[in-house]
Amino acid sequence: MDIYNYIKKDHRKVEDLMEQVVNAADGATRLRLFNEIKNELTIHAKSEEETFYKAVLDATRSKAVEHKMEHANEEHDEIEAFLQNVSGLSADSDQWLLHFGELKHAVMHHVEEEEGEIFEKAKTYLSADQARKLAKEMDALKKEMMAGA
Repeated sequence: MDIYNYIKKDHRKVEDLMEQVVNAADGATRLRLFNEIKNELTIHAKSEEETFYKAVLDATRSKAVEHKMEHANEEHDEIEAFLQNVSGLSADSDQWLLHFGELKHAVMHHVEEEEGEIFEKAKTYLSADQARKLAKEMDALKKEMMAGA
């Protein structure tokens, strides 16, 4: 598996969990699913930045690509802020659902840009071999982070 399919697999997992939250019948279920989403997104973002983003930045001298990567990092920070915001609310409240909707929108926007623009650019800089190696590196880093969590 290459890094692009590895990241897409993570994205689909979180999308599925978010749909389960939207369809959840009670706050306890929403909270359990949200905590799983929060863990997935946090580990995904950190491991992605340290492997994939770093490799793309190391491989390019393009200011446009550097700006795309900075923007992606900013979106990770924005998503982290949404996670913290939702964490401070009661999962039974309308406010929680409203803020969760904002989080979901931010994640979906980021995924769309990443799988479109960033992957397209990265494929011009990273070889197929590098892409496979990065998937293994990101997986190993995620496992290490989960073990330490």
